[in-house]
Amino acid sequence: MKILRVESTLAALVLGGAVLAGCSSNSGAAQDMVVPVKISQAQQGIIGQGNIYTGTVTPSETVNIVPKVGGKVVELPVDIGSEVKKGQVLFKLDDKDMRNNVAKARAAAGAAAAGVSSAQASHESTMVQANSGVVQSKSGVIQSQSAINQAQGAINQATTAVEQATHGVSSAANTVKQTRQALADSQKNVTRTQSLFDAGASTQAQLEQAKTAVVNAEAAYNNAQNAQANAQDQLVAAQKALTTARNSYDSAKNSYSNANSGYSNAQNQLKVSQNTAIIESSQQSLKQAQLNVNIAQDALDDTVITSPINGIVGTKNAEVGEMVSAQAPALVIANLSTVNTLIYVPAEQINNVKAGDKVQVRVAASNIVTTGTVKNVSPLDASGKGYPVKISVANPDVKLKSGMLADISFVAANAQEGIVVPAAAIQKDQGKQYVYVVNGDHAKRKEVKTVQTTGSQTLVTSGLSNEENVIVNNLALLSDNSPITISQ
Repeated sequence: MKILRVESTLAALVLGGAVLAGCSSNSGAAQDMVVPVKISQAQQGIIGQGNIYTGTVTPSETVNIVPKVGGKVVELPVDIGSEVKKGQVLFKLDDKDMRNNVAKARAAAGAAAAGVSSAQASHESTMVQANSGVVQSKSGVIQSQSAINQAQGAINQATTAVEQATHGVSSAANTVKQTRQALADSQKNVTRTQSLFDAGASTQAQLEQAKTAVVNAEAAYNNAQNAQANAQDQLVAAQKALTTARNSYDSAKNSYSNANSGYSNAQNQLKVSQNTAIIESSQQSLKQAQLNVNIAQDALDDTVITSPINGIVGTKNAEVGEMVSAQAPALVIANLSTVNTLIYVPAEQINNVKAGDKVQVRVAASNIVTTGTVKNVSPLDASGKGYPVKISVANPDVKLKSGMLADISFVAANAQEGIVVPAAAIQKDQGKQYVYVVNGDHAKRKEVKTVQTTGSQTLVTSGLSNEENVIVNNLALLSDNSPITISQ
């Protein structure tokens, strides 16, 4: 409810007196007189009752806009009183250094990414080489094992050959011995047969036979000696072959040992090559570089300061070209679309108050009557002042300003809602109730119905619309369609 309280001028008083005089002498002339009036805006609401508590209007939200980084303001598109939306740019800082830092951080991140790729490529190459080394060394082990087996076979063959050659030498020696004895025997037999032949006791044939036996024995003996020499040569060759086979076996064993050692080394090298510590280290470096990019980007983003809430700029402590710091607010944003007021309720009344209760809010500074809601009730007494009760009030037209005093009165749970007007606006005539509303530069009479009058307020339930301007004085001077002037 809004009342325009303007003191009447001397001319208005004179005019009012003239009107009164005119009414007493000529009612028709009175209708032609312009009546000075005061008005009040009818408002949808409810009427409070009981104790009246006084609180101070405060914004529902107040945010100090402090930049995260200091710098010089290069853009500041808002001013005191500017309405801002959440996310709207409030001001910008010089970002040259920040952009350079982002560029350097991204370059470092690129180098770190290249380092990861290089480490991965090197790791893959080392793995391939190590695997190849394992395969080759394993092949060497297999080949050296095969060489040992072959050498062992050669030893076996050479041992057999030596045994056979030794047996051959022995056999040849026996044959030599036997043929030597046979030659000696045949030679004795020739001598005896010659003696007998000379004595006439043996025939020429017998003598010739005996001589032939000597020749044969000599031939057998020579053959036996040659066979013995050959057997001896075969034994020497077999012994040399055995020595060679044994040397080959020893060499194969050494090769096998070396191959096994190489295989173990290759396996160890493979394990080393499987270690991804270098890759992980380069990946960590990349993560750090990417984090530095994010940090630099955040710092760059922080040079653009946006509003965290919907509200109005209440304080402005900077101008374009000035330096701002992270220690002091450059702007203060207040959300006045909903306002709060804090009242203190005494102990004997506080248990009757709960969150969600409706209250009537009257702000004399703006001549506003509206409805609020209890937002919360503190259970702790405020140093003897009573228990703090916070009231939330919708303020879509921002007529309620921070710091205004508000009178708060509680309403019954079954309180009826209607149009609240000053009781002074109600006129009674022949059992009916009327108000005069402003209709251009004339007063229009409207019949209304009321249900409650409390103090200086009346609740109208029909005949009047929200925000209509009702006339609150000089009602006796008015009639339907009377010309009026609103006192300023």
